[in-house]
Amino acid sequence: MSNRFDLPATEVDNALSVLSQQTDAMIESEPAKTVVVLLEAIRQADRHTDPKLLGDLYCKLGNCRLMLNDPLGVRDFESALEFAERNNSTSLKADVFHGLARTFVIFGDTHSALQYGEKALAIGREVDNPKKFAQILITLGLVFTYTQQFERGALMYAEALELCLRHDDQDGLARVKNNWADNLVIYFEALKEDNASPPFGMLDEAIRLARESLEHAQSGSLLRTQLLATETLAHALEERGFYSLALEELATGLNRASGHGFAKEELDIKVRIGALRLHLGQIAEAIQCMLEARESALHIGNYPFMGDLLKILSTVYEASREFDAALKVYKEFHSVTLKSRDQRAQISAQIFAAKMDLERAQKEASVHKTRVDQLEDFNRTLRVQVHEDALTGLPNRRALEEKMLQRLTGRVTNVAFAMCDIDFFKKVNDGYSHLVGDDVLREVGHLIQSCLRSGDLAARIGGEEFALVLDRTAKSVEACERIRKAIEAFDWSRLAAGLHVTMSFGVTHIQDGDDLKSMMSRADAALYRAKHNGRNRVEKA
Repeated sequence: MSNRFDLPATEVDNALSVLSQQTDAMIESEPAKTVVVLLEAIRQADRHTDPKLLGDLYCKLGNCRLMLNDPLGVRDFESALEFAERNNSTSLKADVFHGLARTFVIFGDTHSALQYGEKALAIGREVDNPKKFAQILITLGLVFTYTQQFERGALMYAEALELCLRHDDQDGLARVKNNWADNLVIYFEALKEDNASPPFGMLDEAIRLARESLEHAQSGSLLRTQLLATETLAHALEERGFYSLALEELATGLNRASGHGFAKEELDIKVRIGALRLHLGQIAEAIQCMLEARESALHIGNYPFMGDLLKILSTVYEASREFDAALKVYKEFHSVTLKSRDQRAQISAQIFAAKMDLERAQKEASVHKTRVDQLEDFNRTLRVQVHEDALTGLPNRRALEEKMLQRLTGRVTNVAFAMCDIDFFKKVNDGYSHLVGDDVLREVGHLIQSCLRSGDLAARIGGEEFALVLDRTAKSVEACERIRKAIEAFDWSRLAAGLHVTMSFGVTHIQDGDDLKSMMSRADAALYRAKHNGRNRVEKA
């Protein structure tokens, strides 16, 4: 497969990774151009490309479309989620859910925005990335602002602000302070509508936060955030009654950060300038400004506040007593309102369809994960059954053989091997029942395991026979003696009145040319001597 990087397939990932980092700065300054670059990178990606890297590229593409108010962004996040599931990347899932939350809140589905925002928040707490987590908190704050849960929004912003300050995140500080300022202004307006006489201190705080946001955005060259902070600042100044100052801030901000592809944000500022000029009685300037804004809105083709723009323009014409022009614009206003409803319905349909696809994909991924987990549990159970003695819980003979093979293949020179056998176990079964015999085997297994040192291994290899693999030959006899004494001292009357159990041991050390069979043979011979010499003892070969 040919690719634009003209590199071997193994190096394509590196080239895409570098390109991905380069687009980070472009997103905030040239979103339309970044969309083209990212689409080409995705198209040229090799089928062996790292899924997480592709998911990151799709996330960036979704964020770019979001800045351009393009609902197709939700499809990009949908693709990113597929790669996140495939790669099982927690960090990428947090990015995807965060992107979806932003998408849904921008296009008016606050319920879905909250749903995905909370998912992002839950995953974000697991990811050690304070900057990413702060951005999730900022988006949730925006959701709460839009749903008029202003105090909950403020709590999100306060936590995000603390994180940004702690980690010197200038970009995050610009965004959180702008959103918090916007929250305060909208809260002030809501209280005023309810005749609650809100304190002007709310607006003063909003003005302070908006100015600080603007400073952070300028130092970080965050052009879109500069426009947003300028509009927020002017909104707060306007509510405070400082109309001329608000107008001055808007003109300065527009001159400083326009011309970089953020048409909607620039248009919002132009409309606010027109409304302010009308308020100040600058009728001719207001008409000129609103006519320019109208042309810009028609050029965009999907300006969500076109109706508001035309309504203000109609009011301006009325103020200048140009009633025919006012009537003409008012008719256009009604026509645009109907078209706007159709556009919103189409966008809502796109968003709804994408949401259904997302939910279906997540459900399928969940079902697949459940099946994989069940298969892994089944395989784990099989592995346990193959390598574990069901009665005592100790490793079985197969596990012992594999362990000894590892030791002997690794040329270990400091290992001991012991065979051990419960004395007169047949009398236990015959005199107390096989159920008591099973209890004895279980308890012996527990006692052996409790006496082992780190690195030692005990296994039940059949009936009443056990084997030990001991890591240090110098202490092998002492280790066996420790186990023997523990078994002898145990209160066996707990299992059956009059019951007493002892154990015999035969131990050997590794020799040149040894395999498991030769070591077992010597240990077994030593065990036989222990039995012959009176039992309940340790013999060494």
